[in-house]
Amino acid sequence: MAGIPHFAVALAVLASVSGCATHRLVVANPNPSGEAVAFDSDSFGLGAVQRRTVADCPSNLIDEVRVKQNLGQALTSVLTLGLWQRARIEYRCAKVPAGPAGIIEE
Repeated sequence: MAGIPHFAVALAVLASVSGCATHRLVVANPNPSGEAVAFDSDSFGLGAVQRRTVADCPSNLIDEVRVKQNLGQALTSVLTLGLWQRARIEYRCAKVPAGPAGIIEE
């Protein structure tokens, strides 16, 4: 029975670092360019205070956005009543679409 506390601790650590929720936003016709860029985002005061993060896409177009929150981050949000929320955000840039004769369609 002495092994149960170690198992419980290992299970808690595993649960806190595993994926809990993922939200994904994609365009209808994907046209990705390059690798995904990922960063951690913190929001304080129910979203009133947060660092402004600007996507660095040469085309100024985004192909896909993913927001991930693990169990530890979700528990922190619940325990602080939403006053502090942390999530992992990933995005992929899109290539510039070219129409006939290289003209960009709008």
